[in-house]
Amino acid sequence: MNKFMTIQNFSERTGVSKSALRFYETKNLLQAAGRNTNGYRVYSEDQIETVKLISSLRVAGVSIKDIQLYLKEGESSRNKIMDHWIQTIRKKVDILNVSLRYLDSRSIVHQIYLIEKPAETIIWFSAECEVGKFKEAFMKRGKELEKLSIPIKSCYLKYVSGKEVVKAQIGFGVPDTAANGFVEAAGLEQMDACICIALSFNEPVTDIQNGYRKLLNYASEHGWIPAGTILEWYRGVDFTEVDLLMPVTQLE
Repeated sequence: MNKFMTIQNFSERTGVSKSALRFYETKNLLQAAGRNTNGYRVYSEDQIETVKLISSLRVAGVSIKDIQLYLKEGESSRNKIMDHWIQTIRKKVDILNVSLRYLDSRSIVHQIYLIEKPAETIIWFSAECEVGKFKEAFMKRGKELEKLSIPIKSCYLKYVSGKEVVKAQIGFGVPDTAANGFVEAAGLEQMDACICIALSFNEPVTDIQNGYRKLLNYASEHGWIPAGTILEWYRGVDFTEVDLLMPVTQLE
């Protein structure tokens, strides 16, 4: 026979406060099993496990809306939802680790910054020039895109090989729909959102190798693990403003 408990007894059995139990009821996560002769809420033994589950998920940071969905689903769907929560929390842990490493290494003193780059569609072209002489290549390809009415949001260079004469790919961040059907590029990339450590390079662009060395030495010294290729991120009309970006964690 099912044993009913008052909200006080139910709170003591579950370790969940009465105020939390009432809150769960307002969010349709929990319903009293009935009311006693005095009109007070009563709860059943088989609700103890459910309340402990709800409380555990709240402590784990799961939203009310997600818990509502979880409770309505069968076992198979619940496993998929749980897997999604695990991936989300792992991503948050990655971001927290990046934040902690950045602050702990006194990165600002080294003129290293954190930049969160949103997901971006990039059109890449092959190019070959002397070090620091890619301005004309950017201008030429930029005009080609302009003639096609493709707006440019940002400009990147990705080193491929060479020392004095460098083989590289120059890229243009464009709106997602603008690149549809564009086939003349070296490649079309959907770059994932990411967090980068970044170095603002203020020396002549012809000395860009100095920036690479500084960023790579800093990353090695402080245990940063690259999550992608270093990019030269160019801005300004004459392409003299440049940051070196090293992705260190991907974002969903």
